[in-house]
Amino acid sequence: MPWLHGRRGRPPLLGLRRCRVALFARLGLHYVKAHGIFGLFRVQPGDMHFLPTLQFHRTWKKRSRVEAALAGRKRLFFCLLFIGMVAALYAGQTPSDWHQEGSARWMTLPVPPQGASGFVLLPPLVTGLFFTNTLDEWSSAANRVLENGSGVAAGDYDHDGLPDLFLCHLQGKSALYRNRGGWSFEEVTRPAGIEVAGQTCRGAVFADVNGDGGLDLLISTLGQGVLCFFNDGAGKFTNGTPHAGTQTRYGSMTMALADVDGNGTLDLYVANYRAEDIRDRSRVEVQIVNGQMVLPPMYRDRLILIPGGLWEYGEPDILYLNDGRGHFTAADWTNGVFRTTEGESLAQVPRDWGLTATFRDLNGDGFPDLYVCNDYWTPDRIWLNDGRGHFRAAAALAIRHTSENSMGVDFADINRDGHLDFLVLDMLSRDPFLRRRQVLAQTMMASTPGEMDNRPQIMRNTLFLNRGDGTFAEIADYAGLPASDWSWQPVFIDVDLDGYEDLIIPAGHTRDVQDLDATLKIKSRQHSWPKDMEPQARQEQFTREMMQNVRLYPPLLLPIVALRNLGNCRFEEVTDRWGTSSQGVHQGIAWADFDGDGDLDFVVNNLNGVCGVYRNETAAPRIAVRLIGRAPNTQGIGARVKLLGGAVPEQSQEVVCGGRYLSGFDPLLVFAAGTNQGGMIIQVTWRTGRQSTVNGVQPNRLYEIDAAGAVDVPRPNLPAREAQTDSRTAGIKRPG
Repeated sequence: MPWLHGRRGRPPLLGLRRCRVALFARLGLHYVKAHGIFGLFRVQPGDMHFLPTLQFHRTWKKRSRVEAALAGRKRLFFCLLFIGMVAALYAGQTPSDWHQEGSARWMTLPVPPQGASGFVLLPPLVTGLFFTNTLDEWSSAANRVLENGSGVAAGDYDHDGLPDLFLCHLQGKSALYRNRGGWSFEEVTRPAGIEVAGQTCRGAVFADVNGDGGLDLLISTLGQGVLCFFNDGAGKFTNGTPHAGTQTRYGSMTMALADVDGNGTLDLYVANYRAEDIRDRSRVEVQIVNGQMVLPPMYRDRLILIPGGLWEYGEPDILYLNDGRGHFTAADWTNGVFRTTEGESLAQVPRDWGLTATFRDLNGDGFPDLYVCNDYWTPDRIWLNDGRGHFRAAAALAIRHTSENSMGVDFADINRDGHLDFLVLDMLSRDPFLRRRQVLAQTMMASTPGEMDNRPQIMRNTLFLNRGDGTFAEIADYAGLPASDWSWQPVFIDVDLDGYEDLIIPAGHTRDVQDLDATLKIKSRQHSWPKDMEPQARQEQFTREMMQNVRLYPPLLLPIVALRNLGNCRFEEVTDRWGTSSQGVHQGIAWADFDGDGDLDFVVNNLNGVCGVYRNETAAPRIAVRLIGRAPNTQGIGARVKLLGGAVPEQSQEVVCGGRYLSGFDPLLVFAAGTNQGGMIIQVTWRTGRQSTVNGVQPNRLYEIDAAGAVDVPRPNLPAREAQTDSRTAGIKRPG
């Protein structure tokens, strides 16, 4: 029944201006999927999921006196008509049969015949996702760390072919949502065995950490480290944190997983921030020894004295090595797993303000390298993997400077030259007028004239173009990307499917705490506190004044910034055109194909606002690829997938797990097919070095490729550990 469908060949959205019959069928479809077709005869007025349909049905009846007179016959007629329409809609969404070709299989994707590039924000009444990550004023004033928000994870935990969601909450109301199809989600947190009441949940990722084929759920928390819930394979979870060994007292943030040592298991890196910020304390005691300020022993690993004040260290990140059964052992920072640029073991544990960490093969040797985004004055870390799980700091001259307040990072070959480039986000406003009103987030550190290997930090975004020799040119200004406001996570994704990855950037903050006018007014309110004041009363009064001061800052509600890749290392802003201009505090973001049409949609966790669900409207031809890895790496994490002969000669993406700000994506890859009607090739290089090739690839298909059919190919021997070299140039390739 084509008249039931919207522009994209799908049931239209809820709205009083749309066809009322289609609306009735749309809501009924959700009910049928939950209760079965005969559940329509058992519907009760108290059924909240179906209530909007009943209410509208009654309103519709009031508009027709004829129908009111023939109520009995009309109700029966429309009930039967409704059942038929729902059955037709339901049957129309059944996926095509799979076709096996060697170690791969494919199915045809239900690609819409037409559609503009961009997204549509779906209302909660359609999706059932009313989730709101709330943070009250008092909690925010008492612990500013909470304002960094929470994330979201996407993954098919129940093996029904539809990606599900886990949304993190700062105040104990995190939730698991099952995707029922048709853009309908139901909350199943407790039935699924997820119990996180009372926990401050920051980030999440679905990952098969014990190699049994079921997606387990990892949740980073404030003050409890990482919680690990094991999936029994039937969609039921058990809290296995004691077995996993990932609970700590740290304020954990983003999690990234990869097989760092080549043994087939997914290891876990946790970026830790802090559970609380010392600036939120009413008093910090220091001692005077021989006329000099000295920190008490309790602060010696946390604070550092500087002229005019204090600096605070963050907490150590943790690399957990997996034994293959979901039990993790923390690697020692100083025993040779991590090394300096000279190849020496670290002398001390880095105590950075970790926000995001991600694994990518940065230098093209097939091994997962590690980039860590650190906040404030602590520097970003770039660790190159030797394939055995030993990480060496990148050469000082490989990258000349980094962002100051690095929030998130993502990687893509932005100019299709075969080398991986990357973007790191900071907080610089796009509005020149606003910039003039803002004070710098950090005090610029002085540098010595002529110094060239110090890698200074700058307060703006940084885009690094890979030269192919182990060094990167920083081109954010040239590309038009130096600023994206207070932004959290860049996502490279080919929205318009032209062969070049575009950018989607969630942004926003509760308050513009860089506002200079408010800052000066707050400074004028500063005062001393009585020395004999009771500590608890002093802390409560301090927090109360902090809350009042924060109100002086203006709100900083921002859009999700969208930028189109022009293919020449330049980007143009298309936020309004692509439908992401809704204002809010957009933080963690997760991407997945929620409706099965082969393009990537996204969900964003908004602070103090209902989560955003965005449907991808693009109708361009595409190739979707999902990998079936060999246990224990069942999703093929770390594999590199290439499409040859699509919209551009070569497209390449890496299958990753976690590694986005507080979030994890479903590992489906989507490539642009362009006008090519066939003869394309998919090449997969697995983490093991083996390769799979699929020939005769056709557009608008989903391909599942199994590692069981991969073949061995020659791979260069792992290099011997390098002798001590110049730290400025170690790892940089020389011509000739």
